[in-house]
Amino acid sequence: MDKIHIIEHVVDVLRAQWKGSGLDITCDLNTQDNPMINGLIRIAGITFLCLIENEVNNANVGRILEKVNECPDLRKTPFILVAQYVRPTTYEALQTAGINFADTAGNYQIKCMRGEKLVFLVHTGEKAPVALEKTYPLFQEAGLKAIFYLLQDVSNAGKTFREIKDQCNVSLGTVKNIFDELEARKFVLTTKRKRILKDKRRLLDLWVENYNQVLKPKLLVKRLAFKDEQSRADWQQMTLPEGMLWGGECAAYQLNGFLTPQNFDIYTDTAFANLMRTGMVRTNDGEITVYHKFWKGNQMPTILIYADLLYNGNSRCIEAANKLLNDELPDFK
Repeated sequence: MDKIHIIEHVVDVLRAQWKGSGLDITCDLNTQDNPMINGLIRIAGITFLCLIENEVNNANVGRILEKVNECPDLRKTPFILVAQYVRPTTYEALQTAGINFADTAGNYQIKCMRGEKLVFLVHTGEKAPVALEKTYPLFQEAGLKAIFYLLQDVSNAGKTFREIKDQCNVSLGTVKNIFDELEARKFVLTTKRKRILKDKRRLLDLWVENYNQVLKPKLLVKRLAFKDEQSRADWQQMTLPEGMLWGGECAAYQLNGFLTPQNFDIYTDTAFANLMRTGMVRTNDGEITVYHKFWKGNQMPTILIYADLLYNGNSRCIEAANKLLNDELPDFK
């Protein structure tokens, strides 16, 4: 669906839901001077600029917030973030940033004060359009593992298919199919001498979104709890057994100390029961989530920390993810 049709669809949905209320809702699809603005929506005489996204999800909401902050027109004029679908996990971040949103499924939160006039419309709970729920073969389990390997180091795209196969634990045929699709979608350029990874930020966004939706749930091993509040406070003193690594908020804290962890992710390629030997953990369902480790090596990859932070969806984790992107992942800016 192109941007103009997204605006028109959103306006049609708003009109249908407010039919008979006397609320005047119109749109203007004229091209604006600012290329970021793709039209206007007028509600009760108040004009809102439209910032268009195909979908708003945990993977791209941080980038959208950055875009808004960098655009003077959006800082001084009412606007609506318009999309085919705005995932509920992003509502908190958008609300914290004071960003109005509306999607074609019929979810919206729009609030604006102009003089003595207040416009406040809210409706949520509608599910995504069916087309957006489909995942492409590229972003199924094997594809996600291979793309993860490529994103960790752009030079990995130039390695032989057999080397990539061995690192990702997927078949040789799968590697070839993945590269064929990456090339078809303009993420890989193949020349006579080498293969080059392109459009890395968009590929990272897609990987993060699909990793959190498709692969991460399959990696879940067990939820555990700290023995007591003191153990939770002293989590840094807990020496993880060999084969285990802190992920998410804990790994981010270890990198820069910016975010105090509230959720505790651990990736492991050994039995979770080994955690019991630390004397700080019990088997109750709690704030510790253990996942299968799906990559080779003894380091926690930064892009996985970034993905874990965005998976949580709250504003503090999104802020920490953006800091990680700026400081630790400059190649993806």
